[in-house]
Amino acid sequence: MNYKILIADVDLNVHIAVKNVALEQFWDLQIFSAYDGRQAVDIVREKGVDMVILSWDLPILSGLQVLQKLEMNFEKYQIPVVVISSPAHMEDAFNAGASDFLIKPIKKTELLIRMKSMLSMSRLIKRVKDQAELLSIKNKVLDDERIKSDALLTNILPTEIAEQLKNKGRVEPKIYKTVSILFTDFEGFTLLSESLKPREIVKELGVFFAKFDQIVGGHFLEKIKTVGDAYMCAGGLPIRNQSNPIDTVLAGLEMQHFAKIVNAQKRKYGELEWNLRVGIHTGKVIAGVVGTSKFSYDIWGDAVNVAARMESSGEVGKVNISGATYEHVKEYFDCEYRGKITAKNKGKIDMYFVNGLKPEYSTKRSNIVPNRKFLAVLAQY
Repeated sequence: MNYKILIADVDLNVHIAVKNVALEQFWDLQIFSAYDGRQAVDIVREKGVDMVILSWDLPILSGLQVLQKLEMNFEKYQIPVVVISSPAHMEDAFNAGASDFLIKPIKKTELLIRMKSMLSMSRLIKRVKDQAELLSIKNKVLDDERIKSDALLTNILPTEIAEQLKNKGRVEPKIYKTVSILFTDFEGFTLLSESLKPREIVKELGVFFAKFDQIVGGHFLEKIKTVGDAYMCAGGLPIRNQSNPIDTVLAGLEMQHFAKIVNAQKRKYGELEWNLRVGIHTGKVIAGVVGTSKFSYDIWGDAVNVAARMESSGEVGKVNISGATYEHVKEYFDCEYRGKITAKNKGKIDMYFVNGLKPEYSTKRSNIVPNRKFLAVLAQY
């Protein structure tokens, strides 16, 4: 197949470099050169090229303006465009309709990969040009798959961890000295599971866990996993911060508040209640990614075990915290000392119930909603 490629750049060296790579790999090429944006648009209109290698910095019409003109006439041209520029323009280029991006100075291997991909995409477009599905292949197939896989990875892993895995192919485990771990589960879940249909159980858990995800995201925490009816999250990782004990306690109070609202409705209609326990502990953990085909971001350490005991030793409707967490939050929260409570395999541990924020740090409407004074304090962390 005889391909037509347009190179649009003011730098003659770029034209030479692209031509050398192209002619080494493809014998059936016709190459056109443009040195300003208007000339590039004219060649696209007149020659019907299969691919454009476009500099962002062009005279008369900039690379952005060229892209905009091609985008306005997408159904007519449908040409893959690779933009060449500095990383600062990458997002703008993709937003304007670029199919791919190369960073200057151009590396031969990267250029060759992009050319093969773009020409393959151009061939595919020509094949299906008369079909209704044409509108769905605006971006090249490989780029679509990359976006999908990136989105899936960041849905499974924290964004920072996902980026590290993509860039390095692995994630180094890290030690975090101050992390707050939160566990929840539902008292009497076995009875609930025996009384409800499987679909109803999944639906109810979905309602709670979706809300917990929202709460966790709003307090800069990281969801770790769910196991059965248990939900686990943590603050202070993968990005370290000093406010994580406060953030985690606020999240726990909000989770219990949501559970109370749900159960009030269930009592109204005579349905079984989902009674929530919440436990929190602050301590040192190791965090890392496990798995090869299915990745999972997880944390380990004695602090995780203690947090689990805070939950199992707690009470329905309460946020139960360890003495370690209490030391971090006692200045801002109204806490009720429970004494030394025996925790399975841990002996006696100081535990506290958190009743809410202290009056001077909460709104008049609710003792779990921070007021401006508290938000100002939190901003100092």
